[in-house]
Amino acid sequence: MAWYLRKSVSIGPVRFNLSKSGIGTSVGVKGFRVGVRPNGKSYIHAGRYGLYYRQELGGGAAGERTTPQIPTQTYVEPPKPGTIEYTTASSQELIPQSRKELLEKLNQSYSTVRLDYMCGVIAFFPSLLAFQAKPLAGWIVSLLGVAAFVLVARWESKRRTIVLDYDFEDKGDHFQKIISSFNALASNSKVWSMINSRQVFDIHESKRNAGAGNLISRTEAQLGEGKPPWVETNIDVPVIKTRGQSLYMMPDGILVYDSKGVGFVEYDDLHMEARTTRFIEERPPHDAKVVDKTWKHPNKSGGPDRRFKSNYQIPICLYGELRVKSVSGMDLYLMTSKNDAPQNFSTQFGSVCNAA
Repeated sequence: MAWYLRKSVSIGPVRFNLSKSGIGTSVGVKGFRVGVRPNGKSYIHAGRYGLYYRQELGGGAAGERTTPQIPTQTYVEPPKPGTIEYTTASSQELIPQSRKELLEKLNQSYSTVRLDYMCGVIAFFPSLLAFQAKPLAGWIVSLLGVAAFVLVARWESKRRTIVLDYDFEDKGDHFQKIISSFNALASNSKVWSMINSRQVFDIHESKRNAGAGNLISRTEAQLGEGKPPWVETNIDVPVIKTRGQSLYMMPDGILVYDSKGVGFVEYDDLHMEARTTRFIEERPPHDAKVVDKTWKHPNKSGGPDRRFKSNYQIPICLYGELRVKSVSGMDLYLMTSKNDAPQNFSTQFGSVCNAA
């Protein structure tokens, strides 16, 4: 279970919500509030006694909509000798010359100070002083501050957002192949991102890990569709969120978002590897193909080690592995619960890369 801390400060009818995304604000009374999120989007929330109404009013940067998934946390042990780390280039290492102007604009949206946040902070202190002097004055100053914040947030959204419109009269099949290849991955009940792997040389360590020859660290990836941040476009595109990066599969390439900014990978810069692998899984996904079983603590012959009281059989699954790499340094390494998913992806997506 993931824990988080939410901080809010109320000044009369005005509430400032502080989060990692920035400062949001809302105004109203119990049962009815109008608010603005840190990304500039506004909303109305009303209701009491179990009956509620919520309406989005729009505005703000175009944001992504991903398939709902249960948040997971993966503890990654410090790497041991012989560990192979699967790393990928950061967004700032993925700046092709052909997309330099676009990426400069998008990165500027990330790096420049947001004036709506500054407006919210500046409005906080006059409101506080006004409420201390006179409640009515506090209400007036707070409402003026909220109005100013909403207007500046909308202006900031228009200033920072880049418009990308696509015409598919000639390349409709091209984008359809991108969607079809993505669906080959999205249809899996589980998709994992590979972190590292290490060969097991010690017989005792192998015995403690169900006879595994390699130990693999992985974390769950999220697949969905939406629009890239600070990009207004006429289509929703597939998105893969994995290990701190969001990969948006645009019709003409992949936009890569991470904490450092935005990068881009051309489709003709990619090459793929698709294969299958056997993986010991105590609780296999429902769409996984179980091909064998092993004991939790096997002996040298493969049978159960009688020295362990709690010893039971564990399924061995046939999973798929997909590795998409670029010359520029991107390395997307995924494991899928369906063993044929990587090959299906590679067949569809390979034609996109060859045609790019």
